[in-house]
Amino acid sequence: MLLANRSMPISSSGNVNAVKRRGSRFVISKFLYKIGSIWVVLRNTFDRLSCTLWILSRPACGGLTVGLKFGGIYVSLRPFPIQSAAMWPKGFKLTLFFVLLLWLAVACERPSAADTSALTQLQSNPAAAAASLATPTLANTAVPTLTVLATAVPPTSTAVPTGTPLPLFAESDVIPCGQRLPLLPTNNNPTTNSLSPDTTAVAALLAELPEVARPAWEQLLADPGSVGLVVYRVGDEANGIYHNADVQMPLASVAKIIHLVAYAEAAAAGQLDPTSYVTLETLNRYYLPGYDLGSHNRAITELTEAGLVLSNPERIRLEDVPWMMMRHSANAATDYLHLLLGQDVIEETAVTLNLTQQTAPCTFLGQFLAMSNQTRQGQSDRVAMQNYLDDPARYGAEAAQLAETYVQDDLFRDAEQTYHRAERRPSSQDQRFFSHNLNAHGTPREYAALMAQIAQNGLSNPESSFLARRYLEWPMIFAANQERFSNLGYKNGSLPGILNTAYYAYPIGEVTPTVVILFFHDLPGSLYREWRNTLPHDEFARWLLDNPEGFALLKAALAPAP
Repeated sequence: MLLANRSMPISSSGNVNAVKRRGSRFVISKFLYKIGSIWVVLRNTFDRLSCTLWILSRPACGGLTVGLKFGGIYVSLRPFPIQSAAMWPKGFKLTLFFVLLLWLAVACERPSAADTSALTQLQSNPAAAAASLATPTLANTAVPTLTVLATAVPPTSTAVPTGTPLPLFAESDVIPCGQRLPLLPTNNNPTTNSLSPDTTAVAALLAELPEVARPAWEQLLADPGSVGLVVYRVGDEANGIYHNADVQMPLASVAKIIHLVAYAEAAAAGQLDPTSYVTLETLNRYYLPGYDLGSHNRAITELTEAGLVLSNPERIRLEDVPWMMMRHSANAATDYLHLLLGQDVIEETAVTLNLTQQTAPCTFLGQFLAMSNQTRQGQSDRVAMQNYLDDPARYGAEAAQLAETYVQDDLFRDAEQTYHRAERRPSSQDQRFFSHNLNAHGTPREYAALMAQIAQNGLSNPESSFLARRYLEWPMIFAANQERFSNLGYKNGSLPGILNTAYYAYPIGEVTPTVVILFFHDLPGSLYREWRNTLPHDEFARWLLDNPEGFALLKAALAPAP
């Protein structure tokens, strides 16, 4: 604390006596005494102020020095000589003026003792301080933030798709095979297991039968129980040839006629746009190399050479997909249409076509993966197939799920392709077992009726009939067929041990078609491989299409000897 001339501090008690003792050396008037009293009162007030202010009078004013300090005020009143009576009023007035000015300023600036006490109490009570009104400031107003409202299901971030294989055989939206049709045949025992033909009739037949078609006839004689045959001229069904006509037999790719009709009906109804595009990348997702005898790649090559594959990205029109299915019997194209239309539509189409003995067609991709797949490493494919026969619903579900996973998941698809290349599974014996038991089945009689229906524009409307015939009659591009027929519809089928042919034809000059259905199954492996190249079964069927004499010879040869 700063004191002028070592003056002792003036306490709040004994202020007046101290002034009197020091005033004995001076002449102090009664008026000055009163002013001193007022000064003491002012000093007591200033003691409580929390600031420091110094007011120093000039020596001419009598040497008055006043010291003020905020936070505990001390005032030092230094004795000063009165040099003349004339100077006092001036010094007095000056002193009084500054004192009063200071008093007024402090009184307006600082709270009273009672207010200070209240402020101290408020500051010592944080809760009370927090409850007080906020002091307005010039600070920037905070930007309001959005309040997240509670929802019934807390929002979560969307997962980034990965190449992790889909869980197999788990519940999903995949529709299993077997929605309206059974999965297994119930009538596959042949009605004719042996033949005892008249030798004369056989000799007459062989005299007319082309050499390339003879192996088919010989196989029919050797194992008649493994052959289904229906031949008739539409309108004259009563005089037709029927051999194991009502026995359910594996269809292989002949079942694709159902897909063709389903597509034609959907396109005619405006449900599909044939001029829309399908990328080759999309079609390749349905392709399992090594299971179609190269048909998928041949179809793409032919479309490319014809200038029908557009670029950026590589794509074809939807109307070219059924062509791939019928012209090249491409499984990938078939399965694309199958899943595009849906399992329900495929099976409903078969029902609408009165295929009462038809079993459910599963995707070819699903069938091949059900034969053998990477999830079955170390396990027997044959045991798995037998389990399917014991539990057909499991087969329908797994075939559909495997196909869907292969199409949708890149890693699973790559792994499957690697597995089938490396493991060389399933074995040819297991392929035969599966194809003869779990492939879609139908009867020769019902497929003969279906071909006759299409040949006579018998689908739901003229447009769908036209579309179906347009694809079935692709063999008319060959000059040899144009020389013999005005119209020729055809679909073949091939799986290990199975070779099938379905025909309708209008011979030149005829107004009614002839239909031929010829199904072979349980062919020995070597014979099957040979026939895939020489096609004697196909030559045998073609010979019957426009050869009424040959038809009569065959019917006689099949009749039991008298």
